[in-house]
Amino acid sequence: MICATAAIGAAGCSDDESSDQPFKGQSADQVAAKAVTATRNAASLRMAGKVSAEGQPLTVDFHVDTQKNCKGRMAMEQGSADVVHAGQATYVKGDEEFWANAAKGSAGRQKQARALSGRWVKVPVGDARTTGLCDKQGFLADMDSDKSERKGMTKGDVTTVNGRKAIALEKKKGGGETVTMYVATEGKPYILKLDQSGGENPGTVVFSDYEKPVKAAPPPAGQVIDATKGDKAAS
Repeated sequence: MICATAAIGAAGCSDDESSDQPFKGQSADQVAAKAVTATRNAASLRMAGKVSAEGQPLTVDFHVDTQKNCKGRMAMEQGSADVVHAGQATYVKGDEEFWANAAKGSAGRQKQARALSGRWVKVPVGDARTTGLCDKQGFLADMDSDKSERKGMTKGDVTTVNGRKAIALEKKKGGGETVTMYVATEGKPYILKLDQSGGENPGTVVFSDYEKPVKAAPPPAGQVIDATKGDKAAS
């Protein structure tokens, strides 16, 4: 889904240890590997933050689970939209600017954008505007795809993320880029925050609401324009 967060899923090892530090006796790469596993195994979670998509800033706030139930909101420089995935279908309710940008290059895009603005649209499977947003396992798999990135991180200070204690695992990369993973020190070692500063794709994503049910339901049928069947909005 998002290049910034895909690149953030890195961890490594360190010899730094203190007597009162969490995960004593475990290197940073071992802690991060456990964090990725725990996060991937979680039945549900919330992902919220500002990231980069195709070089453009994107704000996201999504509740997702392993069954691809999903609800949330995304906002970019050109519009915003609510998204629901339920019953093997994805529904999008965007503003006029969102739909105008989505139809960029097509004839009559402004008229179409006005017609769709504020209405739920059932989009085809694989629609580029929503691909990956509601795929929890796919998103987290991207974080773990390049294990060569798990070298050279160090354990940092213990801090808090949304009131939960977390240890920072930090890696400085080339080009002034710094990647930091915050891992819960109490309970399961969930990832609580990923931060990437500097570089080409800065961004921050906060993870919360682990194991909470995702209450995603399709919009009422009478309020939905079914783009999978070629339905057209009334102008």
